Amino acid sequence: MLKLEAVSHRRGLGRQSFTLEVPCLSVEKGEIIALTGVSGSGKSTLLEIIGLILKPHSMSRFTIGNHDVSAYWKNGAKNRLSRLRSQQLGFVLQTGGLLPYLTVIENITLSRSILGLNKTNDFVLEMCELLAINHLFDRKPDQLSVGERQRTAIARALAHQPRLLLADEPTAALDPFHADQVMSLLLKLTRELSLTSIIVMHDWDRIKEMGIREIRTTCKNRDHAGTISVLTG
Repeated sequence: MLKLEAVSHRRGLGRQSFTLEVPCLSVEKGEIIALTGVSGSGKSTLLEIIGLILKPHSMSRFTIGNHDVSAYWKNGAKNRLSRLRSQQLGFVLQTGGLLPYLTVIENITLSRSILGLNKTNDFVLEMCELLAINHLFDRKPDQLSVGERQRTAIARALAHQPRLLLADEPTAALDPFHADQVMSLLLKLTRELSLTSIIVMHDWDRIKEMGIREIRTTCKNRDHAGTISVLTG
C-alpha cells in the first residue's frame, strides 16, 4: 500500500532546522502502524509527507498503491496529487479540525460532497451509530464535548471510505478513559474496513496492548542545526 525509499525533507531554519530521512518504509495493505518517537523527532513531518502535504526534497521511491507519487511530485502533477489525496487518504488531526460553521453531519459528509458522492449512505449511518454520534447531527462543533468532536473527526476521515488513514495523536486531548474508547473504536473501524492506518502515538503501553506494529523515529544532534531524524524499524 505504501513504499518509501531514500525519502528526505529538510524543515526549519538555522538552529531549529532538521532533516527527516527515511531510508525505507513499507506498509502492507490492511496493516496498522504506530509511529512513535520523542517530541521533535519528525513524526508529524513524516505524516505530512505521506499525506501529500509536504513535498520531499529527495526521493528514490514513493508509491501509494499503484500510484507513483514521486513522479507526480517531480512532474508537478498537482491535480493528480490533489485527486489522490481527496479520494484515497483520510486524516484525523489532534484537535479534530472540524469546521465550526458546519453541523456534525455536514462536517462528516464534506469529503463525500467534494467527491460528488451521495452525502449519506448505509455505511455512513452505521459508522456514526457505532461511534455514538448519530444523535448529534444537527449540532455545531462548539456544542460538543472533546470526545464527541474527536469521534466526529474520525467519522469525517472515514466517510468517503479511503484506502489509507493517517491519524496524528488522535487521543492527545482526551482523558485516559475516553482515549481508550476512541482508540478502540478507531481500530475496530479500520480493521472492519481493511484500511491501512498510520497513527502517531506517544502511549507505548497502549501500542503493546493493542498489538500494533511500531515504527520509531529517532533523533541525532537534536540541539544543533542540521538535526537528523532517522526512521528505524
